[in-house]
Amino acid sequence: MPIASYALLMPQIGPMEIVVVAVVALIVFGPQRLPEIARTLGRTLNEFRRQAADIRAEFESGIGDMSISDEPDYNANVALEAQADASLEVDGDNPATVEEDGGTSG
Repeated sequence: MPIASYALLMPQIGPMEIVVVAVVALIVFGPQRLPEIARTLGRTLNEFRRQAADIRAEFESGIGDMSISDEPDYNANVALEAQADASLEVDGDNPATVEEDGGTSG
């Protein structure tokens, strides 16, 4: 689904909707508890942002620490595969066949 289609699925929240949510929250929680709830929500969001930033920084530093030597050596793997193929050959160019009993024949 294209990104533009997601924008159509998201609800549009304007100033009137925010006022309605605030009035409903005031009625449900009351004027005494509403500031406490707002503070708790603000602290929770702040802690979430801080944790997300820490995770992002740790991930980026891990990517930055990665060097070419950390990547697998594909040339060594190719050489090992060539050695394994060569060890299976019998009589030079004829590949070995494996019989049911596990033996090889040429």
